[in-house]
Amino acid sequence: MEFHQLAIQSLQKLTPDSIEITFKVPAELSAQFAFKAGQYVTLDMDGARRDYSLCSSPLDGEWSIGVKAVSDGFVSKFLNSEVKVGDFLKVSTPNGRFGIPSKPDEKRTILAFAAGSGITPILSVLRYTLQTEKWVNFYLFYANKTPETTMFHQEIEQLKQEFEGNFHPYLFYTQTKMDDWFFEGRLDAQKFKLIINQLVDINEVDEALVCGPNEMIEVITEEIFQAGIIKERIHFELFTPKEMEEEKVIEKTLKTVEVTVELDGEVTTVEWNTDLNLVDALNNQGIDAPYSCKGGICSTCLCRLEEGEVDLKENYILTDADLEDKLILACCTLPKSDKIRINFDEV
Repeated sequence: MEFHQLAIQSLQKLTPDSIEITFKVPAELSAQFAFKAGQYVTLDMDGARRDYSLCSSPLDGEWSIGVKAVSDGFVSKFLNSEVKVGDFLKVSTPNGRFGIPSKPDEKRTILAFAAGSGITPILSVLRYTLQTEKWVNFYLFYANKTPETTMFHQEIEQLKQEFEGNFHPYLFYTQTKMDDWFFEGRLDAQKFKLIINQLVDINEVDEALVCGPNEMIEVITEEIFQAGIIKERIHFELFTPKEMEEEKVIEKTLKTVEVTVELDGEVTTVEWNTDLNLVDALNNQGIDAPYSCKGGICSTCLCRLEEGEVDLKENYILTDADLEDKLILACCTLPKSDKIRINFDEV
């Protein structure tokens, strides 16, 4: 992951507490900032790192993020109220694994469930899919408090008109009285059952996307699975780590172990303090290991275990196939053997 100073090209207020920020990427950096629909960039604000999903399509020639101000988020509040066109921000090259495979030659049905700012990565996937798949049926179920607090409300309406017959958006509100009660309330298990009974034939669904509050993601992904969609075709993006149960304290026989790391073409061997996860251990030794969330919900610190044993804590990114391929997340990894080799470059 590399950071570059990018100028803000434009700002568009989406709702009273959210904004779309578009960056100007110089031509010489365009290859490094090429991205897949659903990926994110990391902003480094004086050492505080925050991930923001790209909401534009890779075909748009734009790099835009949607940022919603949260009550305890000084970075999101700053981005919503203080930045100006022409300001420079420290932005990483795109990262992340959220999204669906592109299949432009197939007829297929895609479901997407979003709430609040969870629309940002889904909007990128939505735009790209509609631009590249003429036989797709893309269903969006999107929940907010009111129409006025709905991010990208106008763009969703424009896409509905532009891709009539391919795009089917349904908007739900928790604090607005609707003519049809069906569109009132949250996206929960009961609402999901109504949706697949009245709006979508679940047997025709090929891929499903879910992004929003953790509780919604947990409920909707489980409902999709129980309805018959295999886990490999259910894709979700968490914005905040789940609360973990307190882990047992295990007495350690080793205070430090030897770890060899390949990063950015350089191989370095250092001591790894066994009380620290791999990211913190490497950063303490002066190695600029990539990281962002430190909670196992992004893939910024993805690396491969080439030698030794580690203890991989709970995360929300790695699949069974990843684990078989020896992929790990450095922020969730503690050492188990006295010698370990890690490769950040070959992932």
